[in-house]
Amino acid sequence: MSPLPPPGHLRTLSLATLANTVGTGLWVTGVALYLTRVVGLSPTQVGLGLTLAGLVGLTASVPLGGLADRRDPRTLRAVLQLAQAAVAVAYLMVGSFPVFLLVATLDALLVAGNLAVRAALVAAIAGPRGRVHAFATLRAVANLGIAIGAGLAGLALAADTPLAYQILVAGNATTYLVSAALLMRLPALAPRPSTAAAVARGRPLRDGRFLAVSGASAVLALHQTVLTLVVPLWAVNLVGAPPPVVSAVLLTNTVLTVLLAVRLSRGADAAAPAARKMRRAGLVLALAMLLYAATAGLPTGAAVALLLVATVVYTVGDLWHGTAGAGLAYDLAPPGAIGAYQGADGMLAGLARAGAPALLTLVVLHGSVRGWLAVGGLFAVVGLVSPALTRWALAARPWCSTMAGMPSQQTIAIRPGGPEDTGAVLRLLDGATAWLVARGRTGQWGTAPASTDPRRIAQADDWASGGGLYLAMLGDSPVGALVVGAASDYVPPATEPELYVRLLVTDREHAGLGIGARLLEHAADLARARGLGLLRVDCYGGDDRALVRFYEGCGFTATDSFTVTREGLDPWPGQVLVRRLD
Repeated sequence: MSPLPPPGHLRTLSLATLANTVGTGLWVTGVALYLTRVVGLSPTQVGLGLTLAGLVGLTASVPLGGLADRRDPRTLRAVLQLAQAAVAVAYLMVGSFPVFLLVATLDALLVAGNLAVRAALVAAIAGPRGRVHAFATLRAVANLGIAIGAGLAGLALAADTPLAYQILVAGNATTYLVSAALLMRLPALAPRPSTAAAVARGRPLRDGRFLAVSGASAVLALHQTVLTLVVPLWAVNLVGAPPPVVSAVLLTNTVLTVLLAVRLSRGADAAAPAARKMRRAGLVLALAMLLYAATAGLPTGAAVALLLVATVVYTVGDLWHGTAGAGLAYDLAPPGAIGAYQGADGMLAGLARAGAPALLTLVVLHGSVRGWLAVGGLFAVVGLVSPALTRWALAARPWCSTMAGMPSQQTIAIRPGGPEDTGAVLRLLDGATAWLVARGRTGQWGTAPASTDPRRIAQADDWASGGGLYLAMLGDSPVGALVVGAASDYVPPATEPELYVRLLVTDREHAGLGIGARLLEHAADLARARGLGLLRVDCYGGDDRALVRFYEGCGFTATDSFTVTREGLDPWPGQVLVRRLD
């Protein structure tokens, strides 16, 4: 029944999250009363200050997320937690609205940035196959921590003295220190080498297809305000339920989240299944809105019972949405820019949360049942369009993801090739050439099939018989080929021992299975097994450099450009890329 995972890195990360969120529970429960009853601010000043600070804080998401891609995310997050501890203590020195606004803004910047860094840390610790599971685990732990913190804060609220509130503030600061100490028990994590270029180009905020998918998830995230603000006001003011019912509703959601978050996270590791789960989430949340609407006009007892049933349904949709959103944000991000892309995803969700209170209270509390129907309809539509948006996003992602989203990818095996596989290599080259020609991209390999070119036939034969050929197999069919060995003579030589990727080609009829990713990771494994720390490749650098971006998304960094002169043909622009191995 415990949400804590078995001993290991995820257990350590969970304990750090537990400590952190106990402090969150302490602070969120007592902040309004501390600032009004002890500091002396008005409720309007508190609300305005927190809103402004929250909006400014969102600007830190992408920069700090990108920094986590270029630096060790474990150490970066620990440093941010220490900074948050200092800012938490600074609330004890607040005595006016300007000072409050300054401290709250610093706090919001650190909170928003820390969320993006945490997402990068989770991805680095858990890997592509475990990051959504880890996300769900930490969400369950976070709910438990917030509940514990809120319970402890009740002691300060009961005492209702300046000293009690000051102890609450100090307790929040202490939890950050504990969390930072636990984080440093994790191993140091090497950065992805291709991230600097990705972040420097501002890629997350210019990636319209990613933003469209993430924006849909952010719209669906409006449901969080429904539970924490709209349902309490609806239940007490319009349904006539006694105030303790609000606690019962929130407690139901918290307990179910702790118990079910990990179980309901399955099947969202990759974009395609995550989008299907997002569709289910939207429809289930729409059903929950209808159930909340149905409480209008019921006797109090029946209304309370239906409120609790609706909250159970809501929680299932909420958990599906959380894991689906994480799966999409992770899998649609280039592997070298996980943190930056999570920052963009968090920024959109934060903007939605900022506008949600005013929008939803207006629509639901003033629109009554029709308002609930409108919100439910919005959730249903967003859920239904999510798979199509995801397919649109995947179609434009030339980089590779080892979790490319298709269950059939798991049946792909890699085997060594031999002289008998020359024909298979030529067929793959022919298919790739035809695909390029059909799209007007003739600069890379020309227009003639490889199987009709004597030079290419001899080259394929050399690859097949040279001991460096590996084939990706889908059942009995070759769907990709990798050739590794010494560097080509037309590229600058390496300054250290290396393994060189001489050929990477995949069957375009099976695009989307992550075949290129599997083959490149196999090349990296071969290099590590030989005690080599450098993997290099060269590719066509012309047209829109899509192939260069593909390799950058796979963890490579572009280094030397070169040009191959060919008799009777246009010069061939090339690009060398390198990947440092752990």
